[in-house]
Amino acid sequence: MGRLTGKRALMTGAGGLLGGDLARGFAAEGADLVLTTRSAAKLAPLAEEIRATGSRAETVGCDFTDDAAIDRLATSAWDAFGGIDVVLLSSQPPECNLGEILDCPDEVFKAQMQAIVWGPLRLMRALAPRMIAAGGGSVITIVSSTGFDPIPGYGAYGLAKGALWTLTRYMAAEWGKGGIRVNAFTPGTVATSGNAAALTEVVRAAGLLARTALGRVGANAECLGIAVHLASDESSFTSGQRIHVDGGRY
Repeated sequence: MGRLTGKRALMTGAGGLLGGDLARGFAAEGADLVLTTRSAAKLAPLAEEIRATGSRAETVGCDFTDDAAIDRLATSAWDAFGGIDVVLLSSQPPECNLGEILDCPDEVFKAQMQAIVWGPLRLMRALAPRMIAAGGGSVITIVSSTGFDPIPGYGAYGLAKGALWTLTRYMAAEWGKGGIRVNAFTPGTVATSGNAAALTEVVRAAGLLARTALGRVGANAECLGIAVHLASDESSFTSGQRIHVDGGRY
């Protein structure tokens, strides 16, 4: 415990099940957190839970389709604790399987790119100069295997996630000299809220379980260790990397 003591982290997508569990895990390791999702009110119980552990927590509502709101988020997050050391970009659009590419409306492609790529890019363009001036930090993105291994029906989502990985590598290459490390991790099929049995049957029917070396679905807690490692000084010489947390899918 205490691997993130003294770290000030901004976490987008904290209102989601994975984001919430990662926030709790970061707090347990000593981080102070700025939590954001579309509605700050939704995050109030999570913030209180984190404060009860002794870590500080602030909430900021931000619509990632609103450029001005993203700019305000950058300033609010920085000012909350006098700086940001870690940014975890875990925001997810509400839908992933949106139809095959000939059937998907233009608006769907644009919305996925806005939420997954442009929003994080705008946020980091606002934060990176401040982080560099303060000595650097760690940025973590969450990408999807659909960005590299196409699954029919997931084209709009996969295109955006593939672009996010490209953005991850560019940020790592361009900001490394300023002390910013940028890495990604790719969760496999991860169960949440006790749905492991039902999810196992879904992935079995889809043929994915047979292609997973460990022969099971994962859990949010199994993503936490990688996220904490990448946020901490343990990974001080790691940048531009993508780590698979997928049970050895092949």
